[in-house]
Amino acid sequence: MLFSRILSPAVLLLGVALGAFADEPVAIADGETRINRAELEQVVSRWSAEMRSAAANDLGDRMELLNIAMMNKRLAASADEATPETHGDDYWKLHFQLQGLKRRFAIEQLVKSIEVPDMSALAEERYATDKDKFAFVPEKRLTSHILFACPPGQCDRETVRPVAREVLAELRAGADFETLVAEHSQDPGSRDKGGRFNKWFSLGEKGVEPRYTGGAFDIAEVGGYSDLVETQFGVHIIRLDDIQPEHYLPFDEVRPAILQSLKAEYQKLAVQDFEASLMISDEAYINGDIVDELLAPYKAEP
Repeated sequence: MLFSRILSPAVLLLGVALGAFADEPVAIADGETRINRAELEQVVSRWSAEMRSAAANDLGDRMELLNIAMMNKRLAASADEATPETHGDDYWKLHFQLQGLKRRFAIEQLVKSIEVPDMSALAEERYATDKDKFAFVPEKRLTSHILFACPPGQCDRETVRPVAREVLAELRAGADFETLVAEHSQDPGSRDKGGRFNKWFSLGEKGVEPRYTGGAFDIAEVGGYSDLVETQFGVHIIRLDDIQPEHYLPFDEVRPAILQSLKAEYQKLAVQDFEASLMISDEAYINGDIVDELLAPYKAEP
């Protein structure tokens, strides 16, 4: 059935993650393997809505999903029997994977337990001292353009540039932009909109061709035209339609972001302090002979 192919790794690991609950009633028992009520409840909660509905309404689907839960538990239990002698490097891979999972679990639990103090006053101070990071909005520009389509390798730009220069000269002499858009532009997305590139963008903004934004920001004033700008799409004549000056957002608008940043900093420092407390202590014993022996193959030649 479908469900045997779509169970997530998280469900498979439940047998490792969940311990035995002696006081919990047994939900499924088969030989020496038991799944108690609490564990089965967690298994069911990790099924998809479709899987839960199927198990509730179809006995065949229910048995398949319960079989998978039992199989997963037994597979996980079989991994507990692995040893360095029987499984070699695979044992150590599993060992360190589990160690990593447990480490992340411990850190997550620590972060959840941290009580973050009121950071309101500090947020205002951070707004004043780090305004560029949290509140700065760069200048944005709105443009229209005429595109002489000429992707690299598909046409000769030497023949396109003279035509584009003539159109640019007409525009700078006072010709109607929208009329020349209709006559010359080969951009299907903007041609029927009078050439409008309907997006405000900052210099170098992601998602906009860098040479296009550079050409737009070279224009001195609203209503002016760029020199010819060449991009992967062809040759452009850009008109600057409007400018939103750079500015700073008010504190109230960025306050949530600053508080979140301060909370993350506080938690990070708390985690670092906790990790530092678990480092090797001054009273620890280190067998230098063993360490030297293990590192000897990697020692630099004198």
